[in-house]
Amino acid sequence: MKKTGISRREFLKGSAAGAVSLAAMGLLSACGDNGSTPTTTAPTPEAGSSSQDWLGQQPQIQDSEIKETWNTGVLIVGAGNGGMMAAVKAADAGLDFRIIEQNTFVCDTRNWYAAADSVDALAAGKPIDRQRAMSELSRYASGKLDQSVVKVWLDESAAMHDYVKAIMDSYGYDCYFEADTGMAEEGTDYYHAPTQHNYNARPDSEWKDTPRNKLFVDYIEKKGYHVDFEHTLVELIREEGAVKGAIVQNGAGDYIKVLAPQGVIIATGGYEGNAEMMEALSPLAVSCTTASSYFATNHGDGIKAGLWIGADMDKEAAPMLFDRGAVAPGVDAGYVVASNGAKHFPGTISQWNPGTQPFMKVNRDGIRFANEGCPYNDIVFAAANQKGGVYCQVYDADFKEDWQKFHTLGCSSLTRVLPDMMAEQMEKNVADGIIMKADTLEELADKLGFEGSAKEAFLAQCDRYNAIYDKGEDDEFFKSSHYLSQLRKAPFYGVWLGASLLCTGDGLKINNKMQVLDKEKQVIPGLYAIGNASGSFFANNYPELFPGLACGRTLTFAIKAVKVIAGEE
Repeated sequence: MKKTGISRREFLKGSAAGAVSLAAMGLLSACGDNGSTPTTTAPTPEAGSSSQDWLGQQPQIQDSEIKETWNTGVLIVGAGNGGMMAAVKAADAGLDFRIIEQNTFVCDTRNWYAAADSVDALAAGKPIDRQRAMSELSRYASGKLDQSVVKVWLDESAAMHDYVKAIMDSYGYDCYFEADTGMAEEGTDYYHAPTQHNYNARPDSEWKDTPRNKLFVDYIEKKGYHVDFEHTLVELIREEGAVKGAIVQNGAGDYIKVLAPQGVIIATGGYEGNAEMMEALSPLAVSCTTASSYFATNHGDGIKAGLWIGADMDKEAAPMLFDRGAVAPGVDAGYVVASNGAKHFPGTISQWNPGTQPFMKVNRDGIRFANEGCPYNDIVFAAANQKGGVYCQVYDADFKEDWQKFHTLGCSSLTRVLPDMMAEQMEKNVADGIIMKADTLEELADKLGFEGSAKEAFLAQCDRYNAIYDKGEDDEFFKSSHYLSQLRKAPFYGVWLGASLLCTGDGLKINNKMQVLDKEKQVIPGLYAIGNASGSFFANNYPELFPGLACGRTLTFAIKAVKVIAGEE
């Protein structure tokens, strides 16, 4: 399909600086795949409807309502990390395709992605332990994933990296393996997989600071394709058991029938921006979430369209939660309702990266309740059992030295890599009344809202934590000794935290060819799902200690889906 859409260098470079600065500050996660712009509000498509109404009814658009018909080979729905990767591969394969995006722009890019045993990782001497990786991913999901789907990422993500690397190189970017994000030091409690890959622009690149997805727009335009912006999926067309295309709606409100006999690829992201779906499908996550860093227009539209025509969906939620939802004292986790009925989380900071650091953390009774040296979502799920669904992190003036000693990995490493910037941001949060700062622990307790017996328990817990540090052994919750710190040097700091919701990873059931399955686990011909619209990979939570896994899976599966459609498999 020859291009007739947007093709301006200004568009391709637009908003890159803002995304880069947010990522550097640790406000954007390295691990997601939906390429979100942080938001602290989550307007819902049907404000006021109950959580039981989230699926709704298939629209059933009549032929008399169709204003136009497109004929193409393949329809890609969504121009995020998955959709743009699929478009690049389809363009290289010479397929006849169209890619639509509901917004006026391509979604922002998750720069860090996971690949297993890439040439760069092997050169750095850090192969992945495949047996342990499969075991850990299965354990995270309590065995509810499809190991044959996971194996596609294990087997084919290195080739994905090579493919992406070659394209990025042509735009003046160097792709590389992040050697300091996996294979944790001795004594660490959890397995950190050596998977994280990143890229930086070379100084002479004219495309410097341009996100990957916008580079991919330029890449497909040079091959004669384009993105149809402001086109939203309404429903899928299924005839004689197979998906043959879709009904979409343009910005003017006109319905368009898209006939795509080779297949439809759903790459619409998860449902994190849909409060009704979250309340119905992931209530535990809602109960401990205080902030959001997701893409507000991700309402699960692709998932719902698949369900309407008989697709199956994961039965277990898989929210991606980061322990970085900083809020003021007294704020509870969970949705608040705006005057227009829309629901959103109360936090004003999308992600406060130092929240992951394993300092002492206590509940509203002033008492520790879990091992703080844990994967990101463990502490927030534990907090779901605590008052208000929140907890308080406490540390002293030696926090920068502690950050370096803790040496956390994955995206939490931004705190130790950029300590001065993080400390500067922290002081701004103090001025804004989010982080409390005091010259004594007693004063800190008052500022944090501890009163009466809770204040007494908090001060006693601080003394006990100092004794644990002196002993070098945590006999309360058995945290590794190198994660211990003191509370002795003024000034002292405290901040209340809950989860920051990035995205959801439970979607339409797929097989190892990215084909969507029905409730009898049979393939629905012509329908493919990738990224957070697809399921079969995660359950319960997101395995954050595989840095960049969601994005790496998305890129790998996008290539896989197109290869299957093109007959390259």
